[in-house]
Amino acid sequence: MIFSAPLGPGRVARQHVCQAGETLQWAMYRRTFYYAVKGLDRLGAPSRSLLAKGMSAVGSGVAEFTLALTGGGDESSDKAPDADHLIFGPAGDSLAVRTMSRFKPGRQERLLWALTSERLVIAVRVQAAAPEPEPEPKSFLGKAIEFGKDIGKILADNRMKFGDNVEGEPIDVPQYRVVVEIPRAQIAEARPDRVVLVDGSGFEFLLEPPAVSEKDAGIVRKELTKHWLRRGENLVLGLAPVIGYVGAVVAGSLHVPWTATGPMPPLELGKLRWPLPAPPSPQDWLDDPTLGYWVEAPATSSLAMQFADHFAFSRGNARLAVSDQRVAVVYPTHLFEAKPSNVFTTFAEIPRTAVRSLETVFTGCTLPAHPVVRLTFADGSRLHLRQP
Repeated sequence: MIFSAPLGPGRVARQHVCQAGETLQWAMYRRTFYYAVKGLDRLGAPSRSLLAKGMSAVGSGVAEFTLALTGGGDESSDKAPDADHLIFGPAGDSLAVRTMSRFKPGRQERLLWALTSERLVIAVRVQAAAPEPEPEPKSFLGKAIEFGKDIGKILADNRMKFGDNVEGEPIDVPQYRVVVEIPRAQIAEARPDRVVLVDGSGFEFLLEPPAVSEKDAGIVRKELTKHWLRRGENLVLGLAPVIGYVGAVVAGSLHVPWTATGPMPPLELGKLRWPLPAPPSPQDWLDDPTLGYWVEAPATSSLAMQFADHFAFSRGNARLAVSDQRVAVVYPTHLFEAKPSNVFTTFAEIPRTAVRSLETVFTGCTLPAHPVVRLTFADGSRLHLRQP
């Protein structure tokens, strides 16, 4: 379940890194780096061992270093953490090497990297100060009372935990402090996976492709093809259920989370035990692990809102289905009937012509980027769904 994930770096960078007038271009969390610098070993010590192999870390040669520097060919580094970014350059005194001198290579430390319209920034997390301990009771009775209170607190707090996130509490926006700034004047080239400085040194980011389960996608397609399609129909898109809240901007007003306003199916779902969304940031909604959907609509009567109502109400039990003839929300029929006569029950069905476009897009500033399914309806409203 995605609820255990931390708030994404784009959302955090926009709040704690960007200054007035700056535009955020991308942000990412990185943990471990090594050097791929001429004259240095991967931990930054003077060495010629890599040069003896005829390798060069300058420019496009960085890729040749990746296997050795991430532990894939070095028996002595079996237990060393893999790199998710590399520092390259023509010499040990290059700009990128000097920039990273305050950090230790090979160490696991979450750093927030962000590229804005004005600078490249590295920020570190600021740990919250621990509360002052209460004075310890001196008497036996006092200790017994305090022990009873502690036990009571433990027994009383039966909320579900999702990593650091807790049922009924908003996702935390962690504090980050900027420790390195590289002005745009010192940047020769900037891409999501690579930043080159004016002296030829720079940073290579080893971005992981988003995980997609073809097995799960195949199961969904098979189920909908067999149990939902009508004769002569072809399946265009079938998504597994997306678990999460709906965020919405309706008639210019922000609603996070959105609550269904229309009539809903007779479904009893019990107590909701999810964490709450972080303070809303529409452009970074995908960074919030509690949000599964985002809607933009001119009115509550818009087509996108009819779908959003079901996704907000169903808590992940409903799914989107699109054929070449219609678009609908489908529920498993067993939720309504003890002995169902069919597998799926359809709601909010509209003709396929009511959807102007159906596309997979990348939204937000977080890297690695993750795909989102976006439906734009004929009335101008739009529905975004996180890829399961």
